[in-house]
Amino acid sequence: MIRKVFCFWGIVYSESGCPLLDPAPFGRVLPAMITPMKPNGDVDFDMAQTVAKQLVADGADGLVVNGTTGESPTTHMDEKVELVKAVKEVVDVPVISGAGSNDTAHTVRMVEQTQEAGADAVLVVCPYYSRPSQGIFCHYQAVNESADKPIIVYDVPGRTGVRIALDTYVHLAELDHVKAVKDATGDIAGAVRKRMETGLTWYSGDDALYLPFLS
Repeated sequence: MIRKVFCFWGIVYSESGCPLLDPAPFGRVLPAMITPMKPNGDVDFDMAQTVAKQLVADGADGLVVNGTTGESPTTHMDEKVELVKAVKEVVDVPVISGAGSNDTAHTVRMVEQTQEAGADAVLVVCPYYSRPSQGIFCHYQAVNESADKPIIVYDVPGRTGVRIALDTYVHLAELDHVKAVKDATGDIAGAVRKRMETGLTWYSGDDALYLPFLS
């Protein structure tokens, strides 16, 4: 089974026990969990619980469900909600639910329902396909107004066609619920600067860049 994960610039301690990097509020290694399905295409919630428990046993200290790795474009709202509930029943690590769309109103509905189902945070991708301007901020502002759980911004220009600008990040960091970023831009230097200027928690969203991010 292929496991795609994204990692935080994880906490490292000096010999004196002083932390050298900030703590990671949602965990340090967060697999983007697959959504198991039965032969007829129904979501297999029992198997999802088995996968979730195995991932935690293998060392994951956070899980992401309903991401693109978890078939989010093809699962329905009720399936997303039930998946959050099923995974929350069997693990004691933070569960982050993907709740992103290129439709702001639909994104808001997903955020509201997945957080009500028990998600500890929501992962909200930048609107995709339509290649929006930096008015992206208004999209996240609307999500922020409907959220009561932390929001992780997902910046993946290879899939969305747009990169979130530094100035936009500065404004996003002012929103009450925006707490972190999953960065799949491939821009290490940019990530360092954006993290320093916003104070947001920064996660690596590129498999090949875990070590550079940790460095």
